Amino acid sequence: MFAEPLIDNESSSLLLTLTSSFGEAGSRALARALGDWGFHPGIVGFGGHGSTRKARVLGRVIMERNHDQRSWLAQRRGWRQFFDAQVPRQPVLVTVGRQRRITFTDRGGYVDLTLSDHGLEAGWHSAWMQVLHESDVRALGLREGDSLSSTTPIQLRGRGGCAQGKVRAGRPVCVALRIIGEDETFALVSDIDDTVMVTMLPRLLVAAKHSFVDRMSSREAVPGMADFLTQAARVEGALPGCHAPVIYLSTGAWNLVPALRDFLSRLGYPLGGFLMTDFGPSNTGWFRSGPEHKRRELRRLVRMFPRVKWLLVGDDGQHDPEIYAEFARDFPANVAGIAIRSLSQIEQFMSHGTVEALVPDALWTVPSSIPVLFGSDGESLLRRFKEFNEGGTRDSGEA
Repeated sequence: MFAEPLIDNESSSLLLTLTSSFGEAGSRALARALGDWGFHPGIVGFGGHGSTRKARVLGRVIMERNHDQRSWLAQRRGWRQFFDAQVPRQPVLVTVGRQRRITFTDRGGYVDLTLSDHGLEAGWHSAWMQVLHESDVRALGLREGDSLSSTTPIQLRGRGGCAQGKVRAGRPVCVALRIIGEDETFALVSDIDDTVMVTMLPRLLVAAKHSFVDRMSSREAVPGMADFLTQAARVEGALPGCHAPVIYLSTGAWNLVPALRDFLSRLGYPLGGFLMTDFGPSNTGWFRSGPEHKRRELRRLVRMFPRVKWLLVGDDGQHDPEIYAEFARDFPANVAGIAIRSLSQIEQFMSHGTVEALVPDALWTVPSSIPVLFGSDGESLLRRFKEFNEGGTRDSGEA
């Protein structure tokens, strides 16, 4: 009845699978206990992206009291973002255009569903997710992937039982969905930590303070980066009222998305989708690999959008240069350029042991036809981006 885990789709290890199974049982027990205290399953929509042929939508089911999608997290200290009660194997109705499909959350409560033949044109759209009553779904024999026609009665959750042939459901939650048209051939992928937001990941104590103590509303943006991404996303031939598609690809946790969305919107970053990861054990390791997550998602983007060239934006504090260089070597026809934010001297010293900016050797293996830009902040990256578009040469970096 249940689909295989979607967010974690790697090959299994017996010990880790058993650990995950115990974790799932604990999550289900906690969800039942919270249900007795007045909580109910609710959806946090993460967003979605797709082509005119198929679309991917993402979200998570957690126990909640109000239909706020955890928007209050922006005003709370960071540690609050990492405490929620996910609902494993919860039936969910996903509506994208003319498609209405039944799916089930994975062991972490995540929904990651790709639908074909949705009938949507290029541009921004609203997809919808609804939590379905588990006993009603079971009574009607509904299974993963079943289509629910527009005439199937949906009864909003109430105290009464389910009428024959009806399915009790939670309130629909809107999920922003960007459909990339066949004529759109340019898009952006941007890292978050130390690329658009100052987290100082190389400095573990400072990073921990930012993540667990500070409020998201007080976090600091990398100077000029919002303007750089906004200007870079303004391309000729873009859809009316739309900029080029933007995907925020990060090794950060999905829990951060509600507060991140508020942060980026408030500081003028372009609207985009999120591709984050989940902390904790997977089928193949006690901790998920951030670099492998980025490699896997970049390749998935190529498969979904084979005609699109991506401007890859990151920083030199972690593995972005190596990951982007590898991607550019493997898929040169799908890379429009690479933009790397160089860390400050203090950040460089804490990361590399020297105050000099280090240009990772991997970037010199990028095909010469692909521009590689360096800058200490968004303003310098934007200046180099404009210079290249006006006929400049491959960047050699900043001193």
